[in-house]
Amino acid sequence: MKKMVASIMVVAFLASGCTGSFNLTRKVYNFHRSQADKWSDELCFLLVALTPIYGLATFADAIVFNSIEFWTGKNPVTVSTEPQTRVAKNGKDRVLMTYNPKTDQVHVASSNNHGVIFERSDTTVTAKNEKGQVLYSSVQNNDGGVTIYDGQGKIIKAYPAGQIALLKEKYLQK
Repeated sequence: MKKMVASIMVVAFLASGCTGSFNLTRKVYNFHRSQADKWSDELCFLLVALTPIYGLATFADAIVFNSIEFWTGKNPVTVSTEPQTRVAKNGKDRVLMTYNPKTDQVHVASSNNHGVIFERSDTTVTAKNEKGQVLYSSVQNNDGGVTIYDGQGKIIKAYPAGQIALLKEKYLQK
């Protein structure tokens, strides 16, 4: 039995060649994060964390669904392509954030109705106003650094790779 499982895992890793989109695992995460209040969210999180739900979803994604996606170009587990909206509040101030998976854009609008649209590519993030005019763009350099440009293409700030690593460590590691 151990040899068969090991063989399947080796073949799956050699056959797939990419990490895939992990749509099933993402669906489990989105389900437990979509609860109405923090108590329901915590209860649902404990349920999926203390049972083997995440492990089974990740295993199924890694071995089955991502391999199918590699060979056919389509993952049989689909994630919603409908825009997702979240509201952030701070006192009277509200910010509405909408992510559109079809266009891979994030639209952020404050309570005064002024909005910014963020578009992402492999190495660039562009911030545009609602008329489509570029306000800012950030470009990841070949060495891992990031350069920020204004709407006219003038450099505002350049961050070397070492500083980006420190920022990631400070803000992304909890």
